[in-house]
Amino acid sequence: MMSAIGRWITVVFISFFMLGCSSIRARTETPDKEWTVYPGIQRDIKDTGGIFRGKNPDSVWAKGMVTTLLLLDLPFSAVFDTVVMPYDLYRIYAPKYSVENAEKGKHVNNPP
Repeated sequence: MMSAIGRWITVVFISFFMLGCSSIRARTETPDKEWTVYPGIQRDIKDTGGIFRGKNPDSVWAKGMVTTLLLLDLPFSAVFDTVVMPYDLYRIYAPKYSVENAEKGKHVNNPP
């Protein structure tokens, strides 16, 4: 009885930490020029589509496991992306600084 409860606790614990996994991965791997709104959902759909098109060389059971995790992650990524949308919009539309102008304290978009 105790091992069954321990297994369920482990599954719930791991699942809790995987929520929004694609959203976080998309935000850490996306360069500034390609930043979009809802990148986690886009990553989930892109990865799932790659599996269905046969672009993933993994075994069948691994493809099934990854596809299942991506589909389970989709609603959590949607919630996470919605909560973080103001930051995404700020990052898309805020004026960018270059390294040399940031040191001088000048905006790139506002030349002297």
